Amino acid sequence: MTMGYYDEGVGTLELADYVGARRRARRGNRRAAVPRNLVPRIPGMPERGPRLQPLGMGSTAFTAASGTLLQLTALPQKPFKGQRFIVDLTRTGATATGLVTISRLDVGADNQMPGAGAVSANAFSPLAVDANISLDPATPGVSIIAQFNISAAPAGADRVDIGATLFGTTMGG
Repeated sequence: MTMGYYDEGVGTLELADYVGARRRARRGNRRAAVPRNLVPRIPGMPERGPRLQPLGMGSTAFTAASGTLLQLTALPQKPFKGQRFIVDLTRTGATATGLVTISRLDVGADNQMPGAGAVSANAFSPLAVDANISLDPATPGVSIIAQFNISAAPAGADRVDIGATLFGTTMGG
């Protein structure tokens, strides 16, 4: 299963999984199983199996009083494997010009960043291309935390608002 990566320009993660399953089946001379998320839902029947769903991480803001480090936390209620992280930044005021970076992205106690360097939040903008990630799975009760830094906090009433969403695969109905 291709978890979190596009498959030769197919376009969506579910379709990439379906096309990949069909290709693997052709090579092995067995019939490809259609993933459940491509089969129409029958009313009254619980939906089972993996589904691509959003997990809101909330929002926060860098202000004159906030300091230069903030974090957002999500607590999934179902088994969840993050595949795409989206960060939305809104700047208000002339002094809201600091560079916003992500210094940690934790699933439980494990940092998911492969190195010590911070990553620009713009790498995860809603318009970023091919910004898929593959996080460790999180079970209910395990927090997912994103830590944000700003190079210069805004002054006065100026602010930098941050909102984040993590798209990933959930299991269950």
